Amino acid sequence: MTTDSVTQGIVHSVNGRLPELAFENRPSGAKLGIFDLPKIEASVAPFTLAHIRVPAGVTTVEDHHEVREIWLVQSGSGILTLDGVRSRVRAGDTLYYESYRRHQLHNDGDIPVEIVSIWWRP
Repeated sequence: MTTDSVTQGIVHSVNGRLPELAFENRPSGAKLGIFDLPKIEASVAPFTLAHIRVPAGVTTVEDHHEVREIWLVQSGSGILTLDGVRSRVRAGDTLYYESYRRHQLHNDGDIPVEIVSIWWRP
């Protein structure tokens, strides 16, 4: 059996697992959970890792930002609008957004769209 411990505010895990993720409800109805990556000595990971859950029938708010972003679609499918162009995305797709590209996802399916999102500053 493995156990996790906290030392000086730094999470250490024997099995490499991060603590349970707490989802935040977004105004659109989507849910966002941001992983608080553990610090290693004085440095932190050069990126942010999150889990996005878009329930059936929900459309996210259009997003654009300075950071670059990758989405790894884990389950479900939906319609992505990227800079005004619509296309279908589904489980297994990997998407990349340069800074300030406008993106929005509508889940037109019956199950949640689950996305792992990684972003970083250029």
